[in-house]
Amino acid sequence: MENQFDQALEVDVLAAALRQNNQESGDLLEFLSQKLEQSLSSNTTVTRTGWLLSKERPVQKIVVDFEDYHYQISRQKNGTLSASVVKLGRGIILKTTTIPVEQWINEIAQEIVRFAQTSEQTRKALNRFVLGEF
Repeated sequence: MENQFDQALEVDVLAAALRQNNQESGDLLEFLSQKLEQSLSSNTTVTRTGWLLSKERPVQKIVVDFEDYHYQISRQKNGTLSASVVKLGRGIILKTTTIPVEQWINEIAQEIVRFAQTSEQTRKALNRFVLGEF
């Protein structure tokens, strides 16, 4: 019971950190790309726009892979954000579901906490993610 409470608390803290830091940073995709690349680099793919040598290369899309689920968030042409979850089965896309950004943040927080339970390295990365120590 206590373990379930700890996990739920970790998810809530992580999701709150994502929301709070987004409000401070101004650009959710840039903030998420920095945090996810530093804490889950092997699971995160960031796509940027702009010329290769240009000074500014804004984040266009982030994909985070967790075995059977891939979480995607991208900037649309009009500047709004679009979030989705892709369900895979044996490497084949079974279903793509568009979800609100807030739900995407909560679900990715849950997946990160689950993933952290299987790896000490990921656990340390989660602590850095929440505490902001890089």
